[in-house]
Amino acid sequence: MESENSDYEVHSSEELGRYLVAARDLSPGEVVITEKPIVFAPKSTPDPEATMPCVGCYKSVFTDVGERCAKCGWPVCSGNCPGLRDPKHHKLECDILGLRPDCVLDNMADYYRHDALLALRCLLLQKADAAKWQHLLEMQSHMECRIPGTQAFDEADEFIVEYLIKNFLSKLDSGMKKDIPDISANLIHRICGIIDTNAIEIRLVDGVELQALYTKTCILEHSCLPNTKFNFDLSTRNKDDLYKISVKIVTPITKHEHISTMYSHALWGTQARRQHLKDTKYFSCKCCRCSDPTELGTYLSAMKCLGDENKPCEGIHLPEDPLDDETEWACSNCDVKISNSQVCCVISQMQDEVDNVLMMGGDVTVLENALCRLSTFLHQNHYHLYSIKHSLVQLYGRQLAYASQEYLEKKIKMCNDLIDITNTLDPGNARLSLYNSVLHHELHLALVMMSKKANIDGSIKNVDTIVPVLREAKKALNISLECLKDDIEEASGKKLYEVIEQSNREFERYCKEKNVIL
Repeated sequence: MESENSDYEVHSSEELGRYLVAARDLSPGEVVITEKPIVFAPKSTPDPEATMPCVGCYKSVFTDVGERCAKCGWPVCSGNCPGLRDPKHHKLECDILGLRPDCVLDNMADYYRHDALLALRCLLLQKADAAKWQHLLEMQSHMECRIPGTQAFDEADEFIVEYLIKNFLSKLDSGMKKDIPDISANLIHRICGIIDTNAIEIRLVDGVELQALYTKTCILEHSCLPNTKFNFDLSTRNKDDLYKISVKIVTPITKHEHISTMYSHALWGTQARRQHLKDTKYFSCKCCRCSDPTELGTYLSAMKCLGDENKPCEGIHLPEDPLDDETEWACSNCDVKISNSQVCCVISQMQDEVDNVLMMGGDVTVLENALCRLSTFLHQNHYHLYSIKHSLVQLYGRQLAYASQEYLEKKIKMCNDLIDITNTLDPGNARLSLYNSVLHHELHLALVMMSKKANIDGSIKNVDTIVPVLREAKKALNISLECLKDDIEEASGKKLYEVIEQSNREFERYCKEKNVIL
């Protein structure tokens, strides 16, 4: 056991490796770790043929018309970008990237591989910062699992290792080799393993994403019910503090309890989360949520039982042992069981349908039809249905055809149902703050619209009737803003916060018109 400070202790075990436990009772809002990154670099953009991040400051630039670094030719926001001369950003790598003399305008995504920059910046620490290099080498790489023939090894080999060696590292002269003495494929593969296992994503204000490595934060253990949240310094005046991470407690932690984060998606079902963690982090999660067939009473993965050829059934199928990949799924109401492979097949097919429906955008009829079809097979709280419902609540009330009292009541119920699921799976808003904020904002809008609806006889509702509704609307609005308190510097969080603030102003005007004081 290592004692780090009064907040936590570093423990280790064969199963978990190093992990953190609370050295005292910790309360929501307390910050237990603050640290600067060892190294960071931009990720590729979703559409690199259209936009790429500047290698100096990471602003998004148009790929085909943007400026290029005068020394290496990589896309930049401006030839005067300060990051081009900063050793923490582009300066150290620039000479190496400049060893490839040509610039291209075609197949830019393959030519300028931003996903290889973090590995290169890690290599450069060998001489640039011996202490950081040592911290880097102490991180877990899981090389025993990343052997030739595995997807992780083959992808790293093609897109990072061969790319760096062929285009740049094989061209180093004797002087440059002094700054980066070990450029072996084995070392680069190890660095790729370290990055895949430990790197943390940082979303910048304009939507560009970085990857960064942190000495202490990487020790945090995974849980599908995390008790911490990450915040990043994105706009600090002190450039040395840029991308500094703060690990904040979001739910109460008692002394000796493990301090945890989450490396998967909170709105995936248990099978999907556990498979993702096996594929990317090389461990099988056994947390309280994964161990519970009902996923903390949310039934997020539950299937409906269709009975047998003799009679239908209204029960639900749940895994008998969610930690067993070969488990059978038993009905709560009859003797019918189905295999895990059958469930996986059905869920995979439904995932494709949900993805296709959501890609089509805001069509209420299409979404409702998909919801009706999938509801035949899935529990009403299933994560596939959650995705569709989360889209629907943002459409109900937006068009006249879907603004009737019936639709508003449906929207209110759907919002409350989804809020209950969200709060159960993420009580501290560690992972689902944006989802939660949207749901409370939509609930607010629906309640305000309900207050404006006429009575059944066509008469206008009096103030006494609408005050309780407006109180609920105000409460929902306040919660939606509170959910975003840690996300305002991020692009999506900032945009959503501005929308909700506008709703707040409109709500205050409406209350003033009605002479309502809440």
